Amino acid sequence: MEHLNNLDLFTIMSVTYFIAGIIKGIIGIGLPTTGMAILCFFVNPITALGLNLIPMTISNLWQFYRADNRLQIIKEYKYFVISIIGFLLISSFFAAKIGNQLVSAIFGSMVLLFVITNSLSIKFEKIKVNDVKLQFVFGGLSGLIGGITSLWALPITIYLFIKDVSPKHFVDVSGFFILMGCFPVFLGYYTTDVLSNEMFKYGLMGALFSLIGFYIGEKIRGGIKKDLFKKLLLIFFTFIAIKMIFDAFFK
Repeated sequence: MEHLNNLDLFTIMSVTYFIAGIIKGIIGIGLPTTGMAILCFFVNPITALGLNLIPMTISNLWQFYRADNRLQIIKEYKYFVISIIGFLLISSFFAAKIGNQLVSAIFGSMVLLFVITNSLSIKFEKIKVNDVKLQFVFGGLSGLIGGITSLWALPITIYLFIKDVSPKHFVDVSGFFILMGCFPVFLGYYTTDVLSNEMFKYGLMGALFSLIGFYIGEKIRGGIKKDLFKKLLLIFFTFIAIKMIFDAFFK
């Protein structure tokens, strides 16, 4: 795959998703963003999209399996899922067509937007709109963005901030949304060869280490100052976003 041999790619996937799993274990999100950000140092963005999907699917399956009141979550957020799946079925078929440069630009822009909204501590919970409408709007945004960049956590995060849910509920519901989104993306990526048969062995290795990292992240969740961790993470994401936007326009 590109200039990397099997051992190189297995090592990269292991280290990448071990780190991403720790981050996800601590804050509940961030695995696909971290995974894509690191992988794009070694492979092109389209290849990174395919490699990212399997660890993302398995880690969120595990996250939702451990959620409280799974049936209640499914019932309460069914409109969000309907919306995200519908838009992902459309947008995921275009990832391969738009090319590496545009994927880099969109990915970098979305990560930068995520950093800005988190840095400004925007009080989304003050927005008062009918929840069904919110689910359709933010589910659609997640699907539109997610199919092209494999990142649909930003609209999910904003929606759950508006809902002002507890940290545990945030982790449970975000895992459910991302998991449900993985299935239409899997279909779109596999059909358009963004995800190939060769990638499965690397993806499974990444998934294994993401679960190990997730377990460790959960254990240290209470022993680290979240504000400091969040600041360091936002600095890292800012660097990655600027790099990808620069690469998209100047390489």
